[in-house]
Amino acid sequence: TSPQIRRLDERTGLMLEWDSPVLILGETGSGKGVLARWIHAHGPRREEAFVNLNCAGLTRELLESELFGHERGAFTGAVNPKPGMLEVGHRGIVFLDEIGDMDPAIQPKLLKALEEKTFRRLGDVRDRHVDIRLIASTNLDLEEMVRAKKFRDDLYYRISTLTLRIPPLRERPEDILVLARNILGNVCGRMGRPVADLTPDAEALLLRYPWPGNIRELANVLERSMILVKGDTLDATGLGLDAVPQLPSREDGHLLTMKEMERLHVERVLARTGGNVTEAAAILGMARRTLYDRLRSLGLSAGRE
Repeated sequence: TSPQIRRLDERTGLMLEWDSPVLILGETGSGKGVLARWIHAHGPRREEAFVNLNCAGLTRELLESELFGHERGAFTGAVNPKPGMLEVGHRGIVFLDEIGDMDPAIQPKLLKALEEKTFRRLGDVRDRHVDIRLIASTNLDLEEMVRAKKFRDDLYYRISTLTLRIPPLRERPEDILVLARNILGNVCGRMGRPVADLTPDAEALLLRYPWPGNIRELANVLERSMILVKGDTLDATGLGLDAVPQLPSREDGHLLTMKEMERLHVERVLARTGGNVTEAAAILGMARRTLYDRLRSLGLSAGRE
């Protein structure tokens, strides 16, 4: 068990004892799904179902059908009735991954189901009772989305009774080697090989690397390494990692905060475009008005059109 999970175990007894919704925040690949399953395994509903649904990339129609289910003939192709995740997860836990990507039209229906504990399948007129504990996760800033009217405030307050933030792996160096050994054990077990030992230089490289892809990237690197490397020892060369990039830092040597990184990047893009906000917005992948808002929040001058 990683130190991060042990600290959660020590500090979140109420989260496990009570049945309130949990919102897990963290970057992609940081282990939000793993934490959701851990909450299920240690909570009062551990003997009941755990169902999960990733809201990202689903159309409104598909997400609604997956969540609430549908009756025969509810839409083209609905040949047979189908229960949704809420029904399948009755008495257990429903984990909605990347809830920040949920279509706005679905949000009030989910809110109603959570508050009234009833819902209807698509194409049905009968209310169905449901008793679930909701765990949601996102890599987006929901508070900012609420302010921008991109996520319902009433749903946000309903799902964020208990909020946990998983720090990115680069902020949890004490977890890296624990996780690496655990992942190696699982990988080698699947391959039918003895668990590989990490050499000191491999451990040092794992600790220096910034892991932009978090735990998911760590797992990918270790599995690839064990496929390519022969023997029961994994050294730094076998990890196949590129040279560790130098992270931007302040004059005092401390790494920049996320806001400082954003300011630095925006400044560099504006410098490259000669202060042209329209061109900079296109490079940054945002609307010009959005960039103006970011410039004001970062204390930067607007440049020129």
